[in-house]
Amino acid sequence: MSRKELKQAAKDQLRGHWGWAVCLSLFAYVIIYGAEDIVSLIFDKREIVYTRIDEMANGVVYHQSTTSSVINLIVSVLLGLIVWGVYYTLLQFRDKGDQPNIFKGMFSAYTDGKFTSSFITYLVELIFLILWTLLFIIPGIIKAFSYAMTPYIMKDLYDAGKTPTMTEAITKSRHLMNGHKTDLFVLWLSFIGWAILSVITLGIGFIWLVPYYRQTMVNFYRDLAGDQFLKEN
Repeated sequence: MSRKELKQAAKDQLRGHWGWAVCLSLFAYVIIYGAEDIVSLIFDKREIVYTRIDEMANGVVYHQSTTSSVINLIVSVLLGLIVWGVYYTLLQFRDKGDQPNIFKGMFSAYTDGKFTSSFITYLVELIFLILWTLLFIIPGIIKAFSYAMTPYIMKDLYDAGKTPTMTEAITKSRHLMNGHKTDLFVLWLSFIGWAILSVITLGIGFIWLVPYYRQTMVNFYRDLAGDQFLKEN
């Protein structure tokens, strides 16, 4: 499918379901931001938004203690699973039209035996990306596109009755994206105009842009992967 077809398919799928999709992404963001802010206040005695503004405005760099860094890494993975839960839910919505309760959808990576393998895979992926980015920025960005299909592959493997090993979905994503990273990059760039407009509207536009973008990514994955991972045993 072309970029235009992928985006049009997302609009068609969301038609009549925008309220559910918006709430799914919006509530996930609120929970993640709130939890990250609480952790920052407890361990660093700083509020996240104020800290980021201070760093950009005054060139200040706040350093974290080792304990705080480790805790923040673990918390980031746990909260990242909420985003993966959103991805799992949107893929199921795309394939079957299911619209579970938004909280059930957000936390779907924590239930039905998915938590341990999802947590480990997310942690390993995050560590890989950190290491690649520390090596060089550009390789880190390339690997981010290479690993981008990991959560969707995880969902398909679960639906196929498998429990993925810690690097299985990452490796499959890397293979799947061979020759397609540029396609995903260009598709990502096609949302830049909407992102700028969302910034101009003081972030309000993101309420609709994020579900639209995520549904398009789901369509990109399914168009690229088909049902090959659903057939694994």
